[in-house]
Amino acid sequence: MSLATRCPSCGTVFRVVQDQLKVSEGWVRCGRCDEVFSALEGLFDLERDAAPPWPRPADDARFEPAAHAIEPALPPTTDGSDPALVERIDAELFGVAERDAAPIEPRYVAADEPAAEAALGHVEPRFDEPPVDPQPRGEAWLEPAHGAPEFVRHADRQARWQRPAMRRALVAASVVLLLLLALQWILHFRDTAAARWPALRPALAGWCSAWHCSLDAPRRIEDVSVENTTLTRASGPDAFRLTVTLRNRGALTVAMPSIDLSLTDNAGQLIARRALAPGDFRVASALLAPGSEAPLQLLLTAGTPRVTGYTVEIFYP
Repeated sequence: MSLATRCPSCGTVFRVVQDQLKVSEGWVRCGRCDEVFSALEGLFDLERDAAPPWPRPADDARFEPAAHAIEPALPPTTDGSDPALVERIDAELFGVAERDAAPIEPRYVAADEPAAEAALGHVEPRFDEPPVDPQPRGEAWLEPAHGAPEFVRHADRQARWQRPAMRRALVAASVVLLLLLALQWILHFRDTAAARWPALRPALAGWCSAWHCSLDAPRRIEDVSVENTTLTRASGPDAFRLTVTLRNRGALTVAMPSIDLSLTDNAGQLIARRALAPGDFRVASALLAPGSEAPLQLLLTAGTPRVTGYTVEIFYP
């Protein structure tokens, strides 16, 4: 069932929805002339009924002074709509089968008031009618009389996000955020990017110079392994020679890690522990090329001859 109603002020016909009428208790605002009226009085079914005729005001209406008590004519009780349909819509919307209408008391004009006669005289009022289409059928904007309901406010919020200016602002903000994300990625992974794409190293070096950062070889401890280690006695009771071979199993050139050396006695108790940086081994380069090995040797003093065991681990400080 497709319901419609007619504005009693300008005659505009537009569709209405039962849920909207429930929220506003039948009151609507005309989207053309802003007249607030009850949609239930002129409600009809578009699929079954024709639009009720709109009573246009007569152009030659005149006011005459009252000679005796006149009872003004009451508006007709029906406006061309089907009473059975109105009753059924009332019952569906509000659960009320019948409505008790309060009687309208007529107003009387006293005939013996000279001031009223003098005031009225033969003034001919003018009626300015707004231009009205013969049969306006467009959808008018439906607005309740006492504040917009939630679904109307929700539609307004959705329409606000679809405005061209709002969409342009969102696109501009997205572009700025993407640029900031790219800068953050470059700042965090600059070492890996320079090792994976060597052509970018000059540009990254210049960028780091402007932002006061350093461009080093990447630290990928998972790509470096200890291939061989030995600890032998050298000249002297507490002198030892440490030999370690490191291998880069990855596809990128990485920084050489540091070595954590722990010395133990016969009971497995820790005697000494040292962290050895690549500079302690006096290597020519602190880099490990992909697939390469680096043999490291160091002569050290333990401070006690009770050293019988050791462990070697690699790490990045």
